[in-house]
Amino acid sequence: MTHQDKQNTNIDHLIIVVPDLQAATDQYSTLLGRSPSWQGTHPDYGTANTLFQLDNIYLELLAVKGSGPAADIVQTLLDERGSGLGGLVFGTQDATAFIERARSFDLMASDPVPGQGIDDNTGVQRHWRNIFWDTEAARGIFSFCIEHSETSALPMSAVLTESPVTAVDHVVVKTHSADAAKRFYGEQLGVRLALEQAVPEWGGTQLFFRASSMSIEVIASDKAPDHDEMWGLALKTADIDATQKRLLSAGVDVTDVKTGRKSGTRVCTVKSHTLAIPTLLIEHPVADQ
Repeated sequence: MTHQDKQNTNIDHLIIVVPDLQAATDQYSTLLGRSPSWQGTHPDYGTANTLFQLDNIYLELLAVKGSGPAADIVQTLLDERGSGLGGLVFGTQDATAFIERARSFDLMASDPVPGQGIDDNTGVQRHWRNIFWDTEAARGIFSFCIEHSETSALPMSAVLTESPVTAVDHVVVKTHSADAAKRFYGEQLGVRLALEQAVPEWGGTQLFFRASSMSIEVIASDKAPDHDEMWGLALKTADIDATQKRLLSAGVDVTDVKTGRKSGTRVCTVKSHTLAIPTLLIEHPVADQ
């Protein structure tokens, strides 16, 4: 691996803040059709989490447990918005190179901060280094970058049933400023801008930043809130008819399957077990899966 390869920024995981971790874990296990990869605690941060490792990134359900800097952030998000998407976490294999790049584009990235987690079921530990910046750099979205220890790889989330969710397709971010989004995600973080297009029916611009076989879909319009917000989530499945049938059988409220906006895709909307996140299931053509 070259030094340039190691500088590539990926999307590591999405944080979902929840008030009741066990209830949220049960709901998301049903939705995903998978068991957790990890259930642990962060003694120094004051939080506990459940992780679901999918094909491309992992989803982290995060709750307050004790006191600490992360507990304060989670509680503030819960107080202001309730359960839902709470953080967008990028990844790097070279923290030093990431910091150098970020600072060269005037993103005031911190020096690496060591962290660790303990799996409550196995006692296994994971180690990482976090790189933080002010939330105003992302116009109000809590985000940071993480460098995982080479010995801290997560196991895949085990499949519990047929037709599970396989990966994250995209996460939706609402903003007032397309230019600010291009500067933060594209220039400062180094995530590739794959597509930019005007969307007259929404009164704005749509941007797709591509990494980790998924997209950050940014919708820029005057209708967006004053601060940027993570709004919705699209999850991939290989067989949407089978997944929809599975969810209905499990008591999940889900709409009929219909043709998606992108050619060849099919989608349905999940109405329950989503932890208050607008959630879409999407099936791509076989050639694109």
